[in-house]
Amino acid sequence: MSIVEFFSAEDVAWQADAPCATAAFDFIPDVETDEEAATAEEHWCRSCPVRTQCLAWAMLHGAEGYWAGTSTYQRNQLRRVRTRAKCPLCLSTSLVYVDPHELCLACGVSWIRDVREEPIAATPLPATGAA
Repeated sequence: MSIVEFFSAEDVAWQADAPCATAAFDFIPDVETDEEAATAEEHWCRSCPVRTQCLAWAMLHGAEGYWAGTSTYQRNQLRRVRTRAKCPLCLSTSLVYVDPHELCLACGVSWIRDVREEPIAATPLPATGAA
């Protein structure tokens, strides 16, 4: 699992390292389809070295289109506050939580947990000695 280094929401220098930067594919189409989302994820996003920064930037800016192997719909689902039994992106059930966040151990994506409910499948991360 990697940790995203801090970067300015306005800084887009990371985009130069993205394989999609020179791709002849419409990453921001008028109509998004599951097939095109799968194509983008498979051909450019799956092995992209800046995928984490790409997803963070798209989430911060409410971007439309295919970013970091996700569609606009998937990112909107990640923004929703709720408790999940599985990751909305990779469908893994390997979830952990530290209030108020849940984290998918399989793909590294995180979201805010609905604090009104107990977690369904996620287990709490063990407490660390650091204060």
